[in-house]
Amino acid sequence: MNTSDDLYGQEQPGRGAQQSESLTSRQKTAEEEVKESRAARERERLQWEEEERQRKIEEREKAEQERLEAERRGLYAELEGMDYDLLSLIEYPTDHEIFAAKRARTLWFVALGSALFLFLASLLSLTSPWVGGIAGGIAFVLWLTHGAGMMSYFPSLNRYPALVTQRKKLKRELIEYIRNIEGRLGYIHRIYPLVEYNPRLGARRFKRLALMSREHTLLANLRTLQDTKTYYEFMVEALKGYQELLQKEKEDAFVESMDFNPDQLEENAQEHEAAEQQADTSKSSESKKPEAPDPSLFTPKE
Repeated sequence: MNTSDDLYGQEQPGRGAQQSESLTSRQKTAEEEVKESRAARERERLQWEEEERQRKIEEREKAEQERLEAERRGLYAELEGMDYDLLSLIEYPTDHEIFAAKRARTLWFVALGSALFLFLASLLSLTSPWVGGIAGGIAFVLWLTHGAGMMSYFPSLNRYPALVTQRKKLKRELIEYIRNIEGRLGYIHRIYPLVEYNPRLGARRFKRLALMSREHTLLANLRTLQDTKTYYEFMVEALKGYQELLQKEKEDAFVESMDFNPDQLEENAQEHEAAEQQADTSKSSESKKPEAPDPSLFTPKE
Protein backbone atom coordinates (compact mmCIF):
# COMPACT_ATOMS: atom_id res chain seq x y z
CA MET A 1 0.00 0.00 0.00
CA ASN A 2 2.75 2.35 0.77
CA THR A 3 4.36 1.66 -2.54
CA SER A 4 1.19 2.39 -4.54
CA ASP A 5 0.54 5.56 -2.58
CA ASP A 6 4.02 6.72 -3.34
CA LEU A 7 3.51 6.08 -7.07
CA TYR A 8 0.20 7.93 -7.07
CA GLY A 9 1.81 10.86 -5.31
CA GLN A 10 4.52 10.99 -7.97
CA GLU A 11 2.01 10.86 -10.84
CA GLN A 12 -0.05 13.79 -9.53
CA PRO A 13 2.70 16.39 -9.80
CA GLY A 14 3.57 15.15 -13.31
CA ARG A 15 0.00 15.59 -14.50
CA GLY A 16 -0.18 19.07 -12.94
CA ALA A 17 2.98 20.08 -14.73
CA GLN A 18 1.61 18.83 -18.03
CA GLN A 19 -1.66 20.67 -17.50
CA SER A 20 0.16 23.87 -16.63
CA GLU A 21 2.35 23.51 -19.72
CA SER A 22 -0.68 22.93 -21.97
CA LEU A 23 -2.45 25.89 -20.39
CA THR A 24 0.60 28.06 -20.94
CA SER A 25 0.88 26.91 -24.55
CA ARG A 26 -2.81 27.62 -25.13
CA GLN A 27 -2.41 31.07 -23.63
CA LYS A 28 0.59 31.73 -25.85
CA THR A 29 -1.34 30.49 -28.88
CA ALA A 30 -4.30 32.71 -28.01
CA GLU A 31 -1.99 35.69 -27.50
CA GLU A 32 -0.31 35.02 -30.86
CA GLU A 33 -3.69 34.73 -32.54
CA VAL A 34 -4.76 38.02 -30.98
CA LYS A 35 -1.54 39.66 -32.12
CA GLU A 36 -1.96 38.28 -35.64
CA SER A 37 -5.57 39.46 -35.70
CA ARG A 38 -4.54 42.92 -34.56
CA ALA A 39 -1.73 42.98 -37.11
CA ALA A 40 -4.13 41.88 -39.86
CA ARG A 41 -6.64 44.57 -38.86
CA GLU A 42 -3.82 47.12 -38.77
CA ARG A 43 -2.70 46.07 -42.24
CA GLU A 44 -6.26 46.30 -43.52
CA ARG A 45 -6.61 49.73 -41.95
CA LEU A 46 -3.35 50.93 -43.52
CA GLN A 47 -4.34 49.47 -46.88
CA TRP A 48 -7.74 51.16 -46.66
CA GLU A 49 -6.13 54.47 -45.75
CA GLU A 50 -3.69 54.11 -48.66
CA GLU A 51 -6.54 53.32 -51.05
CA GLU A 52 -8.51 56.30 -49.75
CA ARG A 53 -5.48 58.53 -50.13
CA GLN A 54 -4.91 57.35 -53.69
CA ARG A 55 -8.62 57.80 -54.48
CA LYS A 56 -8.58 61.36 -53.15
CA ILE A 57 -5.43 62.12 -55.14
CA GLU A 58 -7.04 60.75 -58.28
CA GLU A 59 -10.20 62.75 -57.62
CA ARG A 60 -8.19 65.92 -57.12
CA GLU A 61 -6.19 65.26 -60.29
CA LYS A 62 -9.37 64.56 -62.23
CA ALA A 63 -11.02 67.71 -60.88
CA GLU A 64 -7.91 69.72 -61.76
CA GLN A 65 -7.87 68.28 -65.28
CA GLU A 66 -11.55 69.09 -65.71
CA ARG A 67 -10.94 72.62 -64.47
CA LEU A 68 -8.01 73.10 -66.84
CA GLU A 69 -10.02 71.66 -69.72
CA ALA A 70 -12.95 73.97 -69.00
CA GLU A 71 -10.57 76.92 -68.74
CA ARG A 72 -8.88 75.93 -71.98
CA ARG A 73 -12.23 75.58 -73.76
CA GLY A 74 -13.13 79.07 -72.57
CA LEU A 75 -9.88 80.37 -74.03
CA TYR A 76 -10.63 78.57 -77.29
CA ALA A 77 -14.08 80.18 -77.44
CA GLU A 78 -12.51 83.63 -77.12
CA LEU A 79 -10.95 83.13 -80.56
CA GLU A 80 -14.32 83.70 -82.18
CA GLY A 81 -14.64 87.17 -80.63
CA MET A 82 -11.23 88.54 -81.57
CA ASP A 83 -10.93 91.81 -83.47
CA TYR A 84 -9.18 90.38 -86.51
CA ASP A 85 -9.47 93.66 -88.40
CA LEU A 86 -7.31 95.34 -85.79
CA LEU A 87 -4.91 92.39 -85.55
CA SER A 88 -4.45 92.35 -89.32
CA LEU A 89 -4.00 96.15 -89.42
CA ILE A 90 -6.27 96.24 -92.44
CA GLU A 91 -6.57 100.06 -92.15
CA TYR A 92 -2.85 100.57 -91.57
CA PRO A 93 -1.40 103.06 -94.13
CA THR A 94 1.20 101.55 -96.42
CA ASP A 95 4.62 103.01 -97.05
CA HIS A 96 3.57 103.88 -100.61
CA GLU A 97 0.62 105.93 -99.33
CA ILE A 98 2.84 107.71 -96.81
CA PHE A 99 5.44 108.50 -99.50
CA ALA A 100 2.83 109.81 -101.96
CA ALA A 101 1.21 112.03 -99.32
CA LYS A 102 4.57 113.36 -98.19
CA ARG A 103 5.61 114.13 -101.77
CA ALA A 104 2.35 116.02 -102.43
CA ARG A 105 2.79 118.00 -99.22
CA THR A 106 6.41 118.82 -100.10
CA LEU A 107 5.41 120.00 -103.59
CA TRP A 108 2.79 122.30 -102.03
CA PHE A 109 5.39 123.91 -99.76
CA VAL A 110 7.85 124.25 -102.66
CA ALA A 111 5.20 125.91 -104.84
CA LEU A 112 4.17 128.28 -102.06
CA GLY A 113 7.78 129.18 -101.29
CA SER A 114 8.61 129.80 -104.96
CA ALA A 115 5.56 132.03 -105.43
CA LEU A 116 6.40 134.07 -102.34
CA PHE A 117 10.01 134.43 -103.48
CA LEU A 118 8.96 135.75 -106.88
CA PHE A 119 6.46 138.12 -105.30
CA LEU A 120 9.04 139.54 -102.90
CA ALA A 121 11.56 139.76 -105.73
CA SER A 122 9.11 141.88 -107.75
CA LEU A 123 8.71 144.22 -104.76
CA LEU A 124 12.48 144.70 -104.73
CA SER A 125 12.46 145.30 -108.50
CA LEU A 126 14.44 142.13 -109.08
CA THR A 127 11.80 140.78 -111.47
CA SER A 128 9.15 142.37 -113.65
CA PRO A 129 5.94 143.47 -111.93
CA TRP A 130 3.67 141.18 -113.91
CA VAL A 131 5.71 138.12 -112.79
CA GLY A 132 5.40 139.30 -109.19
CA GLY A 133 1.67 139.85 -109.63
CA ILE A 134 1.11 136.34 -110.98
CA ALA A 135 3.33 134.85 -108.28
CA GLY A 136 1.48 136.81 -105.60
CA GLY A 137 -1.86 135.56 -106.87
CA ILE A 138 -0.60 131.96 -106.85
CA ALA A 139 0.81 132.41 -103.34
CA PHE A 140 -2.51 133.85 -102.14
CA VAL A 141 -4.46 130.92 -103.58
CA LEU A 142 -2.08 128.40 -102.06
CA TRP A 143 -2.29 130.13 -98.70
CA LEU A 144 -6.09 130.03 -98.89
CA THR A 145 -6.02 126.26 -99.38
CA HIS A 146 -4.26 125.95 -96.01
CA GLY A 147 -5.12 128.97 -93.92
CA ALA A 148 -8.83 129.13 -94.79
CA GLY A 149 -9.37 125.40 -94.34
CA MET A 150 -9.72 124.71 -98.05
CA MET A 151 -7.15 121.92 -97.91
CA SER A 152 -9.99 119.57 -97.03
CA TYR A 153 -10.93 119.81 -100.70
CA PHE A 154 -7.43 118.67 -101.65
CA PRO A 155 -6.89 115.37 -99.78
CA SER A 156 -3.45 114.80 -101.22
CA LEU A 157 -2.20 117.99 -99.59
CA ASN A 158 -3.23 117.33 -95.99
CA ARG A 159 -3.15 113.54 -96.03
CA TYR A 160 0.39 113.07 -94.78
CA PRO A 161 -0.13 114.21 -91.16
CA ALA A 162 -3.44 112.31 -91.05
CA LEU A 163 -1.74 109.11 -92.21
CA VAL A 164 1.09 109.51 -89.71
CA THR A 165 -1.42 110.07 -86.91
CA GLN A 166 -3.44 107.05 -88.04
CA ARG A 167 -0.32 104.87 -88.01
CA LYS A 168 0.59 105.87 -84.46
CA LYS A 169 -2.98 105.39 -83.29
CA LEU A 170 -3.28 101.90 -84.82
CA LYS A 171 0.08 100.82 -83.38
CA ARG A 172 -0.93 102.03 -79.94
CA GLU A 173 -4.33 100.33 -80.13
CA LEU A 174 -2.83 97.08 -81.41
CA ILE A 175 -0.20 96.86 -78.66
CA GLU A 176 -2.81 97.66 -76.02
CA TYR A 177 -5.18 95.04 -77.47
CA ILE A 178 -2.48 92.36 -77.51
CA ARG A 179 -1.55 93.30 -73.93
CA ASN A 180 -5.17 92.74 -72.90
CA ILE A 181 -5.25 89.42 -74.75
CA GLU A 182 -2.07 88.07 -73.22
CA GLY A 183 -2.83 89.25 -69.69
CA ARG A 184 -0.63 88.09 -66.85
CA LEU A 185 -0.60 84.37 -67.72
CA GLY A 186 -0.11 84.58 -71.46
CA TYR A 187 -2.70 83.54 -74.03
CA ILE A 188 -0.96 82.05 -77.03
CA HIS A 189 0.89 79.28 -75.19
CA ARG A 190 -2.34 78.27 -73.39
CA ILE A 191 -4.20 77.69 -76.66
CA TYR A 192 -1.21 76.08 -78.39
CA PRO A 193 -2.67 72.53 -77.86
CA LEU A 194 -4.87 73.35 -80.87
CA VAL A 195 -1.86 72.26 -82.93
CA GLU A 196 -3.37 68.78 -82.61
CA TYR A 197 -6.23 69.91 -84.86
CA ASN A 198 -4.26 72.27 -87.11
CA PRO A 199 -0.71 71.12 -87.92
CA ARG A 200 0.14 74.54 -89.37
CA LEU A 201 0.51 75.80 -85.81
CA GLY A 202 3.59 73.59 -85.54
CA ALA A 203 5.60 76.00 -87.68
CA ARG A 204 8.78 77.31 -86.09
CA ARG A 205 7.63 80.95 -86.07
CA PHE A 206 4.47 79.99 -84.21
CA LYS A 207 6.44 77.92 -81.70
CA ARG A 208 8.62 80.96 -81.13
CA LEU A 209 5.56 83.09 -80.37
CA ALA A 210 4.16 80.48 -77.96
CA LEU A 211 7.50 80.28 -76.16
CA MET A 212 7.69 84.06 -75.79
CA SER A 213 4.10 84.08 -74.52
CA ARG A 214 5.00 81.50 -71.91
CA GLU A 215 8.06 83.49 -70.82
CA HIS A 216 6.04 86.76 -70.81
CA THR A 217 8.40 88.42 -73.32
CA LEU A 218 5.99 88.58 -76.25
CA LEU A 219 5.13 92.28 -76.05
CA ALA A 220 8.79 93.23 -75.84
CA ASN A 221 9.51 91.32 -79.07
CA LEU A 222 6.63 92.70 -81.17
CA ARG A 223 8.74 95.40 -82.76
CA THR A 224 8.06 95.19 -86.49
CA LEU A 225 5.03 94.83 -88.71
CA GLN A 226 6.19 91.32 -89.61
CA ASP A 227 6.01 90.31 -85.94
CA THR A 228 2.44 91.61 -85.59
CA LYS A 229 1.54 89.90 -88.86
CA THR A 230 2.84 86.60 -87.47
CA TYR A 231 0.72 87.13 -84.36
CA TYR A 232 -2.35 87.70 -86.53
CA GLU A 233 -1.61 84.60 -88.62
CA PHE A 234 -1.26 82.54 -85.44
CA MET A 235 -4.70 83.68 -84.30
CA VAL A 236 -6.23 82.81 -87.67
CA GLU A 237 -4.69 79.31 -87.67
CA ALA A 238 -5.75 78.80 -84.04
CA LEU A 239 -9.32 79.72 -84.97
CA LYS A 240 -9.22 77.14 -87.77
CA GLY A 241 -7.98 74.54 -85.28
CA TYR A 242 -10.82 75.38 -82.88
CA GLN A 243 -13.37 75.07 -85.67
CA GLU A 244 -11.86 71.69 -86.58
CA LEU A 245 -12.19 70.62 -82.93
CA LEU A 246 -15.86 71.60 -82.87
CA GLN A 247 -16.46 69.75 -86.14
CA LYS A 248 -14.79 66.62 -84.79
CA GLU A 249 -16.91 66.73 -81.64
CA LYS A 250 -20.06 67.06 -83.75
CA GLU A 251 -19.04 64.06 -85.84
CA ASP A 252 -18.26 61.99 -82.74
CA ALA A 253 -21.59 62.94 -81.18
CA PHE A 254 -23.37 61.95 -84.39
CA VAL A 255 -21.65 58.56 -84.47
CA GLU A 256 -22.48 57.93 -80.80
CA SER A 257 -26.14 58.78 -81.41
CA MET A 258 -26.45 56.07 -84.08
CA ASP A 259 -27.32 52.43 -83.41
CA PHE A 260 -24.12 50.86 -84.61
CA ASN A 261 -20.65 50.23 -83.32
CA PRO A 262 -18.09 52.67 -84.78
CA ASP A 263 -15.37 50.02 -84.52
CA GLN A 264 -17.49 47.57 -86.47
CA LEU A 265 -18.16 50.26 -89.07
CA GLU A 266 -14.45 50.86 -89.45
CA GLU A 267 -13.78 47.12 -89.73
CA ASN A 268 -16.45 46.82 -92.44
CA ALA A 269 -14.90 49.72 -94.31
CA GLN A 270 -11.46 48.10 -94.11
CA GLU A 271 -12.87 44.76 -95.29
CA HIS A 272 -14.63 46.47 -98.19
CA GLU A 273 -11.43 48.27 -99.13
CA ALA A 274 -9.45 45.03 -98.94
CA ALA A 275 -12.03 43.30 -101.15
CA GLU A 276 -11.80 46.09 -103.73
CA GLN A 277 -8.01 45.88 -103.74
CA GLN A 278 -8.20 42.10 -104.19
CA ALA A 279 -10.65 42.51 -107.07
CA ASP A 280 -8.37 45.07 -108.73
CA THR A 281 -5.40 42.72 -108.28
CA SER A 282 -7.29 39.79 -109.84
CA LYS A 283 -8.38 41.94 -112.78
CA SER A 284 -4.84 43.12 -113.40
CA SER A 285 -3.53 39.54 -113.23
CA GLU A 286 -6.17 38.34 -115.70
CA SER A 287 -5.31 41.14 -118.08
CA LYS A 288 -1.65 40.07 -118.02
CA LYS A 289 -2.42 36.41 -119.00
CA PRO A 290 -1.41 35.56 -122.63
CA GLU A 291 -4.31 34.98 -124.98
CA ALA A 292 -4.82 31.49 -126.39
CA PRO A 293 -3.62 31.17 -130.01
CA ASP A 294 -6.19 30.92 -132.74
CA PRO A 295 -6.54 27.21 -133.83
CA SER A 296 -7.14 28.27 -137.42
CA LEU A 297 -3.53 29.40 -137.64
CA PHE A 298 -2.35 25.79 -137.27
CA THR A 299 -4.84 24.31 -139.80
CA PRO A 300 -3.04 23.33 -143.02
CA LYS A 301 -4.26 25.14 -146.10
CA GLU A 302 -5.48 23.08 -149.03
